[in-house]
Amino acid sequence: MKIEHAIKEYLLEIEIRKFTPKTIKSYRNNLGLFLRYCEEVAEVKDTEELTLTLIKHFTHYMVSKNHKGTYVNGLLAVIKVFIQYCYEEGYGGFDTRHTFKWCKQEKPIIRAFKPEDVKTIMRSCKGTDYMSVRDQAILTTLFETGIRCYELCCIRKCDIHSDFIIINGKNHKQRVVPITAALRKALLRYDLTAENYFSLKNTDDYYFLSFHGHQLNNSAVERVLKRHGEGIKGIRVSPHTCRHFFAQQQVKMGTDLYTISRLLGHENIAITQTYLNSLRDEDIIKIAKQYSVLSNI
Repeated sequence: MKIEHAIKEYLLEIEIRKFTPKTIKSYRNNLGLFLRYCEEVAEVKDTEELTLTLIKHFTHYMVSKNHKGTYVNGLLAVIKVFIQYCYEEGYGGFDTRHTFKWCKQEKPIIRAFKPEDVKTIMRSCKGTDYMSVRDQAILTTLFETGIRCYELCCIRKCDIHSDFIIINGKNHKQRVVPITAALRKALLRYDLTAENYFSLKNTDDYYFLSFHGHQLNNSAVERVLKRHGEGIKGIRVSPHTCRHFFAQQQVKMGTDLYTISRLLGHENIAITQTYLNSLRDEDIIKIAKQYSVLSNI
């Protein structure tokens, strides 16, 4: 089978599996890049020619273009599942479960907001109109729960309970996050404002809505952060940076790594640990000073 045709079939397969639109777009872009390499550089067009040697050459080619190891491994992760799909469907390729090779990557340092940055962001959305109240509720939810941007967009009204929110995460896995006092206050204010604003309008069944009553998408939430984070320098102002801030603040408050991992919806704590690599030495000292080893034995 032609690699091009196999890619189209695989993209349809993950759509049937209900992968998120963002994930499908990422897979399409990454496999498109791999296809161009196969056809234009390696002169390979059939899935029967997908070999481990080809992947090694592709990895070397990407590294020679000065791409970082984390980026190359992101591409390889998508290529790996695609080749495994081809193998299992009998189109060629090879069993990637035990023979796949990864690129050496640098240890990621993820920068989070500083507390003063968060205060600046939250102060910027004061107001009683629908958009101001909604933005404050969105930002409070991101900072208080650490959920992903797409997870926030997919919250439905029925997911909101008295003291927790049901989150539909990656790979169709559900988890719950607690509603703190600060979050409860923001959501209560949003509920009342939204009820008055949309009283005579038909709206989508999602919780956070656009000005016209429709479900928000990732870009809309990203614009909320950009708008209220204007002026913050030296760090990426995005919903995912809110997630990093949540994780680091939880560590500073003494929450154990396993609990943080569960709240974030990570498959293992190794992923959570990357969020904490940028904690400064003085932060680590402050955390450690709260607990005495000898006093607890």
